[in-house]
Amino acid sequence: MQSVFRANKHVASISKTLRPYSTIAISPNEDVASVNDVFKSSPVTTTTSTTTTDQMSNSQIKTILQNLPSARLIDSYRTSSLHATVSPDVETTRNYQIRQELIKLREERNYNNLLALLQIWSARDIDNMVEVLGHDVISDYLTELISFGHLAVHQHYNLNPILKSLKLQKNETTRIKSRRFTPREKNFQIRTIYKNLIYNSSSKDFFYDLERRQDIYKSENLTGYKLTIKDFENLIQLELNNFKLDNASRWFKLFRKYFGGNDGFQKFMTPKLWQLVFQLEANGENKHWVLKGTELSMYKVNPLSDAMNVKKFKKFSNFSFSDFQDESIWPDLTLDFHGAVVQHFGYNGNLSQLKKYVQFIWGVDESGKLVGKKLNPDDRLYPDMNLLKNLFVSLSYSGEFFSAIKYVNDFQAIYDSIKGYNPKVFWERVFNRAHITTLYDEECAFKYFLKQSNYSNISINLDDAQKDVNFDYEGYLQFMEKLKTERRNVFGQIWKIVDNENEIAYSNYIYKTYLNYLKEEIEENVEQSYFNYLSSLLKQYHFYYTDPASFTRKSESGFTPTPKYDEFIRVLYNEAIRALIDYKGMNLLIGQIEPLIEKWSIDEEMKQELHEWVNEERMIIYKENLETKRAEYMNNLMEQDSEEDDKFLSLL
Repeated sequence: MQSVFRANKHVASISKTLRPYSTIAISPNEDVASVNDVFKSSPVTTTTSTTTTDQMSNSQIKTILQNLPSARLIDSYRTSSLHATVSPDVETTRNYQIRQELIKLREERNYNNLLALLQIWSARDIDNMVEVLGHDVISDYLTELISFGHLAVHQHYNLNPILKSLKLQKNETTRIKSRRFTPREKNFQIRTIYKNLIYNSSSKDFFYDLERRQDIYKSENLTGYKLTIKDFENLIQLELNNFKLDNASRWFKLFRKYFGGNDGFQKFMTPKLWQLVFQLEANGENKHWVLKGTELSMYKVNPLSDAMNVKKFKKFSNFSFSDFQDESIWPDLTLDFHGAVVQHFGYNGNLSQLKKYVQFIWGVDESGKLVGKKLNPDDRLYPDMNLLKNLFVSLSYSGEFFSAIKYVNDFQAIYDSIKGYNPKVFWERVFNRAHITTLYDEECAFKYFLKQSNYSNISINLDDAQKDVNFDYEGYLQFMEKLKTERRNVFGQIWKIVDNENEIAYSNYIYKTYLNYLKEEIEENVEQSYFNYLSSLLKQYHFYYTDPASFTRKSESGFTPTPKYDEFIRVLYNEAIRALIDYKGMNLLIGQIEPLIEKWSIDEEMKQELHEWVNEERMIIYKENLETKRAEYMNNLMEQDSEEDDKFLSLL
């Protein structure tokens, strides 16, 4: 990568007038749903009346369309093809009205209806759609819609901790549980629009058909329209968002084929394409990385396993570092591209090269000090929150958890004018890495201890090892206590920061992760830790609470409704208080359960639910546990009495 630094000498002279670029990528959930369920449109009735569309005046059509809700406009376009003839004037007016409605939907960010309208229009008359909007405008619309799909997925994944909590509580009645989310639906719609752009909508040809894998234009049902460079950007981004790296790689391979071939494609590459390809081919997107714990745990999550055939995709199959060594391309490369390079180094564990690259671009050395030129806030390469997050993930992925936090804090202190700084996003990643880095299970920890102590029989189990005089059991206990203390200290420090820092907004992920940690019961004072957690949640609940009947909760009020954080917080609060009840019940403190419910329930509804849960499901378990421990105590007491009797008899 030395040539990367040589080529990058032009970064300092980048023009600040160049168009900024950005990217979004997150994994979607592969749920299948019908496209027709995206929204509920008003029914449109067609009749054989003598008053047809071509007999209406332009002013009448304009008045009707301006007063139609977006969903009804979509249906009106769907049924317009049923009319035998449409006069040129009416056709022009209709095209104008549809174009204006698209602009309105875009300005209002009503992306569900915008996407549905484009899909229907492309299926009915792709020639008219291209004529009215233009190919470039269609591509721009689809760029926004792909980003919208990402945001919808992101919102869903923010809800995942709450859904897991509800499942744990076996809550089947909540409104949150019943919310339907189908990200694949939007992906299908976007793919359908591109399918209609390339092939006649009446045909069944599709660009993912086996016979078109090498050439998407191998068809007898072509419309005549070819994909532009912008379209290839969109399709690669779509599949990256969808975690289908095999499909994304195929689109890049086709781009190289249609634009310059393997020897000339570089001159057609845009800054956006360089960024996407680096994310795709060079591990430059951490959301695609396999998450692995240390040797002390079996933690492993592969985000690609359910989304694609991993065996069919190979990194660097369509790309090499030599492809972008032309110095002329470097002045246009974006912040997101450089962030992808940072992640590439982080994934490969090349942290020294990573820090050299950071120093070369942003002037911050490996110790977190400014040694080069600091970029101005209006520079296109001035760091953003996404870079900070990716920088931390790249460093901590190779085990440098604490040094990663310090390095990023020092970096942020230097570049203190980051726009849209949202510490919540950063600290969510901190909690994620803290959990993975300090996680351990007893079996893996035991095997690790055997290896480190050079014990001869590493296949032995703990029970048998305790009987061996050569096994350092006391050292093993100290080792386990050290792991427990390290995990406790890490979570204690980061939780204290999040709980006391007002700038860090409430996060479902952070609070759920910390609750899961509390359930491990490794805190020195478990009860007090639960009470502190409940107090923190209660403060957040009162801060975010809004009446369900409030106009701010209604989506049709002309603005984005407030998030229902109070509902989410209530779910976690319910789970936490149940965990504390269980802790008391299993530790022979049954008499403290009722006062706990009476004092700490948010309202009467929660109080009643908790009483029913304890009486119907948990009390029998607590009493059985009580009887078991009582029997154990009596047995131990009898054994002690027997030993004392034996000693007395021996004296006689």
